[in-house]
Amino acid sequence: MAKIDISYRRICQIAGPVVVTNFSYTMMGAIDTIMVGHLGVSALAAVGLGNMISFSLLSFFWGLTSGIDALTAQAFGARDRDGVGRVFFQGLYLALMCGVVILAAMPLVRMLLGWVDASPEVERVALEFMNVRLFGGITVVVLWACDNFYRGLGRTTIMMWCGMAQLVLNCSFNWVLIHGRLGFPAMGAAGAALGTVLAQLAIALFLLGSILWFGRVRHEFSMRRHWRFQPELFRRMVRLSVPIGVQTGLEMGGVTVFLAVVARLGDAELAATNAVIQAWSVAFMGALALAVGSTTLVGQCVGAREPEQARVVVRRVSRLGYGLMAVFGVVYLLAPRQLMALFVTAEDLPRLVEFARPLFTVVVVCLLFDLKFNLLSGALRGAGDTAFSMWVNITSAWLLFVPALFFATPRWGLVGAWSCFVLHLVAMSTLLELRVRGSRWLHEPVLQRLPPPEVASDRLAAERVVLPP
Repeated sequence: MAKIDISYRRICQIAGPVVVTNFSYTMMGAIDTIMVGHLGVSALAAVGLGNMISFSLLSFFWGLTSGIDALTAQAFGARDRDGVGRVFFQGLYLALMCGVVILAAMPLVRMLLGWVDASPEVERVALEFMNVRLFGGITVVVLWACDNFYRGLGRTTIMMWCGMAQLVLNCSFNWVLIHGRLGFPAMGAAGAALGTVLAQLAIALFLLGSILWFGRVRHEFSMRRHWRFQPELFRRMVRLSVPIGVQTGLEMGGVTVFLAVVARLGDAELAATNAVIQAWSVAFMGALALAVGSTTLVGQCVGAREPEQARVVVRRVSRLGYGLMAVFGVVYLLAPRQLMALFVTAEDLPRLVEFARPLFTVVVVCLLFDLKFNLLSGALRGAGDTAFSMWVNITSAWLLFVPALFFATPRWGLVGAWSCFVLHLVAMSTLLELRVRGSRWLHEPVLQRLPPPEVASDRLAAERVVLPP
């Protein structure tokens, strides 16, 4: 009898709250766009550009913290309660190191914006927005570490409530800071960035408290006993996580190139692209939520040494995903004007909707392949096979997507640029499907390859003994 529950109900129990959580995170970006969009087309384009470049810089560190999910899931599946605590603290130390690097990288912001070559007003506003977002980088990586820890346990409900609270806090801070209410100065786009950072700080502090001081996981896994730095486990975590970070970082780098190319078409094209990306991101976050279910349950199955159950997880999560994407596809095809009206003023809507309408058709084509890629990548991540996804993503992004972008955009304009996404996603999803059909991706659990901490300590002590000649 299987030790891990992989029923459709369990998948929905994990993925359902993550859908809400991701929707909350997506809505934070969407609300920033909506609230700043009423300041004009330049502000809308700047916030979209600033959001994308900021996440391009942060995405590598998001990938580094993603390894916590897989390792926590494997420890939990193996019933290794001490291992759960050990994984969390090594992940927390990794997140703090990432935060320091993000602060050190802030001088790159102006250089990146100069390379994009947007209009002077868009560049000015985007710079203000990004400086604030990246200053709060250490907060968001700690939040991601806690998020991935709970996901690895399959306890995603707490993150759902935190995501909703973060959304409410973000809206409240934006209302005060963008337009200068309650005695605060009007900060414009920078106020939207500061509102996001403050909301993330509040939630990160709460999550740390729930793990280390007042939550039930503190006692269940004896969390505070495992605070010591463990070099071997930390190295294994970095080895597992770096390919995820490189994959997401270079993928987002490709998207940044895409935005730079679109920005040169004009502010209206960039503003329409930003609005469509925000609408697409709702479906994308749904796919990512199901990918979390895939990562968590595949990791738990691998930890419990039930590899065939991992294959069943992939099939079941895929069936759920296709149904969800069909719903989004219908909405994108039937309501492009209504969706655009959420992001732009009534005066700008007639001009921008003409750019956006064909883009939503491209998005519908992308949904199927984007879903498949995310689910299969999540499954490989849960099994500890992260390098293959990295190489597939890098190769497709920089040897296929970016060259196609420079070829198609001068010839077919905005629709040509967007159509390159289809080519990119088809290539990646096909290669990952071939990988998952094989058996090499079902590795031995990472934690079970390590000696217990007391054995490792004894080994290090023995190595320090100086033998007499």
